Amino acid sequence: METKQTNPVNKYPVMLEGDTITCYVLFHPAFLGKNAEWEMTYADACCAGIKKYWEEAGFSVDIRRIEKGNKRPHICVVPAKMTNTSYVMSRWWRWGWGLFRSSFHPESFMINWSRRHPGNIHLNLRRKYTKDRFMRVAAHEFGHILGLGDAYDAHYRFYYEVPGTENYMMNSNIRVSEEEAQMVRRAQQTGKMQYFPIKFSAKHFFKRLFKR
Repeated sequence: METKQTNPVNKYPVMLEGDTITCYVLFHPAFLGKNAEWEMTYADACCAGIKKYWEEAGFSVDIRRIEKGNKRPHICVVPAKMTNTSYVMSRWWRWGWGLFRSSFHPESFMINWSRRHPGNIHLNLRRKYTKDRFMRVAAHEFGHILGLGDAYDAHYRFYYEVPGTENYMMNSNIRVSEEEAQMVRRAQQTGKMQYFPIKFSAKHFFKRLFKR
């Protein structure tokens, strides 16, 4: 009797094989509507942005859109509700204990990343984005899905911006650098999220925190 063989990578929503990124994604219905100015749907713009900026870095990106009810592991792209920005967040039941997995790195509290659970993309649809800006934001958030932390001066990074990353995708959404590409490969190989250096200065932190 033949034994059915199962491919272990089928448990992953996103896979990197060589330089090919394959991602299974379910879009919230809000993204299926057409933006008249862009002459395309929000979902199409999201996919286009991810492919454009990550393929410029040498990757081949295959985004496979699935329908609701499909049991295959996938990521979700949903409207952002928590803040007036866009972000990637893990399911609520993964919050908090990711700190222990990351040696208490502050970025890991709500993004408890693993290859099996890379999180979901929350894109802001209330903000008046240009198509180019929306595509760049989608590409940035996809970087988190691939296992990258931020490089800009976010409050959860103690307002510390990594020097030399001004044009990086994970800082200013401009382009995927070779350093970021290598970090993605490490994240996929090790199963551990890759973070940019972080520093804490009480003077700098509180100055930024209470800046008006």
